[in-house]
Amino acid sequence: MDKRNLDIEERVKILNLISDYEKIDKLINYYKDKGLLIVGLNDSQGVNTTSMFCRKGLLDYLALSLTSDELKPEVINAFSLTMNKTEHIDYFLKNNLSVEEIKLSQLYSAVSAFEKVMQDIGLPKSFGKVANIYKFAHKVKPKDKDIRISTSIQMAKEPIMIYSSGVNDLMREVGANPFGIKKDYKDRNKKPNYYYTLEKVNNKNTLNKVIDSIERNYNNILGINNSTDIYTLGAYVPKSLQKEEMNIFRDLVIRYNEKLSDLCKQYKTTFIDTEKVGKEYNNSENNFHISATGHNALANTILGHIYNNYNNKILSNNENSSEYQDFTICDKGAKGVCDSLMTDYRDSVYDAMERFDYEYKRGLEIADEHKREFEIFQKVLSKKSKNI
Repeated sequence: MDKRNLDIEERVKILNLISDYEKIDKLINYYKDKGLLIVGLNDSQGVNTTSMFCRKGLLDYLALSLTSDELKPEVINAFSLTMNKTEHIDYFLKNNLSVEEIKLSQLYSAVSAFEKVMQDIGLPKSFGKVANIYKFAHKVKPKDKDIRISTSIQMAKEPIMIYSSGVNDLMREVGANPFGIKKDYKDRNKKPNYYYTLEKVNNKNTLNKVIDSIERNYNNILGINNSTDIYTLGAYVPKSLQKEEMNIFRDLVIRYNEKLSDLCKQYKTTFIDTEKVGKEYNNSENNFHISATGHNALANTILGHIYNNYNNKILSNNENSSEYQDFTICDKGAKGVCDSLMTDYRDSVYDAMERFDYEYKRGLEIADEHKREFEIFQKVLSKKSKNI
């Protein structure tokens, strides 16, 4: 390469680095007097699932970038491997979970998720106990029992919400996931699974139902604090769905992102396209999550949007004046979540009983999901009672 071109490239890198530092300084200066709360809700896109799980994740990188002698962001991380659907957001907010309860649920969610994977691949369920190592990533601190998610959002001046939810709702609705759909496609002449998914994907009500659930979340979050800046992560197409026969799922992801982006415009929230990050940092056929390095890259992408939003605020000199119905907080904690999950389990069992053939089987699978979620929060309650 020509030395002059190399010099130009190096100078561009240096200028970009200086520009990034200047942007960070402006953001720190903006938030230093307001204080900064960063909240992550709630699917596994915010979880470091690699073997290096103790390394920093998305919210860690984001908070670290905005940390200085003048600003120490508070972080509430509610990303989860199991408690990752839109109704769970409502339950967490309504019952005003403590950070202690959230961390315990994350640990037991990881164990539950790993146990299910072991069962699905024909290994003993007990092998899933290896996920107990996540206790180091979700270590409970003494002050965590006194920090509550809804109260924190309510009291913050301009909290930042990293919202990533809806994809797991979508997989539940269509009865498949990026792993299962490949096997279902191979067995399509033996089992009805694939054609059930195909029918659900082609039904416009499926996607509309999920988007409606996300809209409900937006209303509830903004009903707690209408100054919350919501940054919504879109879905990316994982490497496992790149083959042509997987178009059914890939096209669904594209339509999901389009509708989600439209919803963000409606609510004046920020949609973040994650396709580039997903393409670069999801290189596994067996894991549809991004790498640990990908979490840093995604944090940088979000930071760029936060800076753009800051600029718009400065230029418009306007605060969010939109009105939302006040969200009722009942402060029942893990017990309230437990009650809601048991209701979901019972309702799904009754719903399954009214169905036939594969829909009946699928209904019982959904009921089993709710049962596992309920059992997670039973463990949270049990652990809490021992700590009292």
